[in-house]
Amino acid sequence: MTELFRAAKAATMIPDAPVIIDAAIIVSQGIIREVGTYSDLAPSFSGTVTDLGDVIIAPGLINAHSHLELAHLRGKCIPGQGFVVWVEDLMKQPIFDLDDGELACAIDEMKRTGTVMVGDIATRFAKHMAGVLEASGLSFVVFVEALGEALPKKTFIPAGEYGNGIMSVAGHSLYTCHRDVLQAAKKEASARALPFSIHLAEHDEEVSILTKGKSPFLEILRSRGRLLDYEPPGIHPVQQAARLGLLDETTLAVHCVKVSDAEIEIVRQSGASVCLCPRSNEFIGVGRAPWEKWLASGVNLCLGTDSLASNHDLDLFNEALYLKENFTGELTLDTLLAMITRNPARIMGVSDKFGTLEPGKQAVFSTVPEKVTELFS
Repeated sequence: MTELFRAAKAATMIPDAPVIIDAAIIVSQGIIREVGTYSDLAPSFSGTVTDLGDVIIAPGLINAHSHLELAHLRGKCIPGQGFVVWVEDLMKQPIFDLDDGELACAIDEMKRTGTVMVGDIATRFAKHMAGVLEASGLSFVVFVEALGEALPKKTFIPAGEYGNGIMSVAGHSLYTCHRDVLQAAKKEASARALPFSIHLAEHDEEVSILTKGKSPFLEILRSRGRLLDYEPPGIHPVQQAARLGLLDETTLAVHCVKVSDAEIEIVRQSGASVCLCPRSNEFIGVGRAPWEKWLASGVNLCLGTDSLASNHDLDLFNEALYLKENFTGELTLDTLLAMITRNPARIMGVSDKFGTLEPGKQAVFSTVPEKVTELFS
């Protein structure tokens, strides 16, 4: 069946393309066939017409970083007290008591608010998460999270074929993974031409562990038998990630709060993408990433909600709203929407399907809420 969708405006997210006024998109078999104005496309069209009304439509949203395994912890973790307090509280929670009901609610929330794809970190239940996401209809990259000092016997990524997504591998962080584990994880992702993710420069504890080998959080880990023989590299996180060869055009560095101008330049030169999680950083109390400098650097910048253990919801438009309301200087609607559409599509390797509204792409739309557009009026 061929259908024409009409909307007051369409932000196609094609680079340098203006917003289309009185927009029309012709769709057949779930694929966009034509994009233009209603006056241009309607006269020659014969088929079903769906008028979406006085709204701005954009491509379906891509959440570049989440931890859906923690969906059952919504509203149960301590906010605003800093990383050590938050992680100590988290460790007291039933982290691995996966709740399929809460997981279904979280996925429904994503879909209801315009998300069509998610980059999800799976610490323990990677194959289960991939199966649940496959059944949900969401597209996905499930990143199997590498932790600890031991290399896997075979591979990080378990076998499995999925119609809506793929599995890849992520390193948890520079201080919870042995350097050999991180390098092996990155090597496996690169060999398979897959995106690689890592939490990077998220909080002061991370910086202190790497530079000094001292931190209250490090003592917590050692009390649990972890990092007993950890030797700090004596340099900052971004520098260590670069030294280990973890940063390149297929890497998604998440958070990047504690960075200098020089470290921003290291990331830029590497070609890596950065995922900001502003509300998660505020919830935990780790500080604010230098958003303005990241944007000015030209790095491929994305947004993620992180987990429901460190955020109030999984609505990417709420993440974008928070960023816009607290941004210093100019942040255009096009730039903001790119961070949740075109930019994450690039690092996730799905630019052929998602990220823009143009012929050949999948016909998945989001509706930009008035609460967002009002900030640009």
